[in-house]
Amino acid sequence: MVRPAKTRRILPLLLAAAWSSGALAAALEARLDRSASLLGEAVSLTIEARGLELDQLDLTSLETEFEIFARTLSRAPASETLVLTLYPRASGALRIPPLQVGAQHTAALPLSVATRREDRSPVAIQVQMTPAAPWVGEPARLSLSVCDNDGLRWQRPVLPTESGRELRALNEDEGPDEVAGERCTRTRFHWTLVPTRGGAARVVMPMLDAGLFGQRLRYPGPALEYVAGALPAWLPETIPPVAPRVKAAPLPARWPLQRPLAWQIDIEGAYSADGLKSLLAMQLRETPELGVYPPLIEALAPSDPASTRTRHRVTLTLQPRARGELELPVLSLPWYDPVRERLDRRAVSAQSITVFDPRLQTVGRAGAGLVGLALLGVLGRLLQRALRWRLWRRRGLQAIRQAQDAAQLMQAVRRFSLLGHAPAPSLGAWLDRLQQETGALSAVDAVRRLEQQQFGIAPVDLPALRQAFVDALARVRPRRPRI
Repeated sequence: MVRPAKTRRILPLLLAAAWSSGALAAALEARLDRSASLLGEAVSLTIEARGLELDQLDLTSLETEFEIFARTLSRAPASETLVLTLYPRASGALRIPPLQVGAQHTAALPLSVATRREDRSPVAIQVQMTPAAPWVGEPARLSLSVCDNDGLRWQRPVLPTESGRELRALNEDEGPDEVAGERCTRTRFHWTLVPTRGGAARVVMPMLDAGLFGQRLRYPGPALEYVAGALPAWLPETIPPVAPRVKAAPLPARWPLQRPLAWQIDIEGAYSADGLKSLLAMQLRETPELGVYPPLIEALAPSDPASTRTRHRVTLTLQPRARGELELPVLSLPWYDPVRERLDRRAVSAQSITVFDPRLQTVGRAGAGLVGLALLGVLGRLLQRALRWRLWRRRGLQAIRQAQDAAQLMQAVRRFSLLGHAPAPSLGAWLDRLQQETGALSAVDAVRRLEQQQFGIAPVDLPALRQAFVDALARVRPRRPRI
């Protein structure tokens, strides 16, 4: 039986021995899947640990020359394995630095990265900006150009958001080109870059993604340094150093009183929506002759997809409040000319508008309608009278043609009237009435011949006498009435 005092002396020795055996068992090892690679291709770094936890592995030193694209950690009862997918950030002789966990560290691993080989051609990557030194607030075109002849399919990179500039993606294009005497296909991606702060700045492109027959390739992105020219401190932020282009919609020559009028103006330049709103708010004021609503400002796509300018549509809603000639307000769009170092402006004017009262127009239309109705009534009466006397003349001529003897002919003649009068008491009275109705004396000879036959002075020739009355009365018309 072991005594308690002796047990207390042996226990620390046993713990120290156990710790020493565990420390000897701990190990950390790293290896690459290859020692030579091509720029753009991935390499695999495998790190194995025994008696250690790889969650504590510091990879900061590795990220200097490599992008850690993916990582996979697997655990076993006595070991852990971490597989890293790396893309080189440069070509040449690179090195996987020693990686450390606790007291253990890996050995440095060399890696040779080439830019070309027999089955692959080099990739030319450039970045440029136009203008190279923009002013603060001036839109510049940032272009990334990639040229290769292996048929790579490039993806537009997502540029990081940083203070001091604003970025907006533009179009992209592709076409044949030549680099160092070798033909290639050039792919270009464009952005609008607007400096918001003066001084030196730098644009760093992220890793560029490309695909080749299902293989994922990633290339280091270039960097661009530029200097943004500062504007005068007194210049408001709403005034850009770019001359605007303005297109105002035509306005009608006449417009009704109190009805809102929408005036649309398209503006291309470097204004922001808030900047335009502030500029217009300072210029638009209500007057007794004109009411002004808050302007509506819409951001539109540029008419040219490659344009770096912004495009806005401004809708001004105006309400005329007085009749007569109305002069619309002249709008001023200020901009700063950095070359001449002076403030300039673009005026937007409209032609005058004649404002009329629609109520007076309604009254005029009503009066015209009443006059039209009166004229229609008069025309209706005239038409009715014309149809009526023509009908009476036709009936009278028919009765004259149907007379069988002199007595019937005399009776038909005395009944003939263009105004529907009763039969005349005698041929003389009928002749006087006919002259009053028509003003014609064409039937005098026929009446004389009928009277001679009535009193036996002349032989009876009924057909000739009927025809004489028909010829005399066929074209008679009533006198024109007094309106």
